[in-house]
Amino acid sequence: MIENMFKNNKIADQFNRYNDVLEQVLGYDKIFSFFSGKSIDTILDYGCGPGKVSLRLAQQTNAHILAVDESQKMINLAKTERSHKNVVYGVVENDNLKDIQENTIGGAIACYVFINNHSESRIQHIMAEIYRVLQPGSCFIILDTNPNTTGIPFSTFQNGVTSKHYGYGESRVETLHVSQDENLILHDFHWPNRMYENNLKKAGFLNIQVTYPVLSDFTTAQLKEIKKRYHYNGWTNEKTKSPFIMYQAIK
Repeated sequence: MIENMFKNNKIADQFNRYNDVLEQVLGYDKIFSFFSGKSIDTILDYGCGPGKVSLRLAQQTNAHILAVDESQKMINLAKTERSHKNVVYGVVENDNLKDIQENTIGGAIACYVFINNHSESRIQHIMAEIYRVLQPGSCFIILDTNPNTTGIPFSTFQNGVTSKHYGYGESRVETLHVSQDENLILHDFHWPNRMYENNLKKAGFLNIQVTYPVLSDFTTAQLKEIKKRYHYNGWTNEKTKSPFIMYQAIK
């Protein structure tokens, strides 16, 4: 859920066409693996965008997916291109999950949401809302770009300028390679680890764990299977440097 940028039709369409193979292999697949082995009735996808993750999550689990985003354009794309009997898409207003009762959701995810919010108080409010609706003992997973590799080019994107030091919450330029000849330029914000950890704790979350996925985590046989599955092998720095950061926090 990238603030108001995704309310722009052109940006929303470009983002929808972006090949998210890197996010899939080093992010989404780990989320699916976590939830697929658990008996969970409902999973909240906060900031679902065009529904890429919501659809895959519905296909790989038995859960009902409640997918929300502040962009009506994104929700329209999701409903049109990624409808599923177990996914309900909706627009969230003012970051309030007002139609969801507390302690009713079995799990929650937020993928590339917080890097696109300039206001730490807003981030804290979103985390508090997610905490409110989650059932006790359930897990909230955050997937964002890794603040510790800002400026490093990866195969499908680069976040920030190489060799530049970014301050707390400083704006950055993110370049997504939509195609060989087309880039999507987005603007997000540099939030270090302590922002996530401090605000998760303020919201009430416990047992906060962080991981940094890299391709070297996989065996040679697994990498061959990934190449076959995604028809992609253009890996670069993600072989040894983590483009993403993943937090797991328990209510």
